[in-house]
Amino acid sequence: MAILTPLSLADARRIGALYGLEIADVRGLLAGSVNSNFALTLADGRGQVFLRIYEEQQLGAASREARMLEHLAAGGVATPQPLRRRDAAPSDTDAASEGAAFVAEHAGKPVALFPWVAGASLCQARVTPDATRRVGAALARVHLVGASFEGANASRFDLDSLDQRLRGLRSPAPAAGARSTAPAAAPALPPDVAAVVDELTGRLERIRAAAPRTPGPQTLIHGDLFRDNVLWEAGEISALLDFESASRGSAAFDLAVTMLAWCFGDDLDPDLVSALAAGYTAVRPLSTEERDRLFHESVIAALRFSITRITDFELRPKGSGVYKDFRRFLARQRTLERLGPEGLLALLGV
Repeated sequence: MAILTPLSLADARRIGALYGLEIADVRGLLAGSVNSNFALTLADGRGQVFLRIYEEQQLGAASREARMLEHLAAGGVATPQPLRRRDAAPSDTDAASEGAAFVAEHAGKPVALFPWVAGASLCQARVTPDATRRVGAALARVHLVGASFEGANASRFDLDSLDQRLRGLRSPAPAAGARSTAPAAAPALPPDVAAVVDELTGRLERIRAAAPRTPGPQTLIHGDLFRDNVLWEAGEISALLDFESASRGSAAFDLAVTMLAWCFGDDLDPDLVSALAAGYTAVRPLSTEERDRLFHESVIAALRFSITRITDFELRPKGSGVYKDFRRFLARQRTLERLGPEGLLALLGV
């Protein structure tokens, strides 16, 4: 990803001073697909800190995320705890003030600083059953610790939101010379993408028709625990990253997202899937209701990433940054349909 918002050394020093840090150097990081990220070198020789400029979140949302990360880190989740500003009153008890105590501002956008965590993400070829077992256990700790966090956002990717994305894709462009007061329509889709949008629309309708009548138990979920959001050091998880999609939601959905992200090469790998589930349930057993919802939540997860990879990646100008192929999640969807509910539960071993 490109650096969307530049950060000069002078700006980095100004921001660092708010946290009691003297900055010697700033380096942009071509990582992530949403925000602008930087490594700041400390002048006292103590290494680096990580700086994130939130490109899409407003100050209030970034402050809530910082407060959530502090809660998770304090509860033992392996995620970097945001640095607190030196000018923040330590006695602040109001949730909004407490969150703002971690966040600065640059170019009109929220900024947060984090300790630098050593580690690297795994490519799919390096994912082993031991790795997925550790990921499952780490995800379960997020759900356990996150259950007591108050103030999490509602999901941005519920079925209504996904339906709106599909409607936006299907909106025809106005005829040449025509005048309209409606919002600008999406450009015409390539024929192959338009056919997939029709397929996803029908799939969404079937998922709605089969949905349980109640939303089921809720907790704080990560929502996006892909391989690039987990750092490893010496075979151990050193950090879970990028909680920007975190929300109140279904633990079964979050487990399904993680399964589809970590356990799929050309197909779902039975050894990886069962190890992920075993690691999860060793820390947080699934309730009967969560178990019964696993297939439903899995097909929603595959639908979500099929749609968002069209809207967020496929339709971007080519060469504009990270590309994530929606076709990979269509393949996951078809695998789930082949397995069916009982086949998926057998694969998970739950």
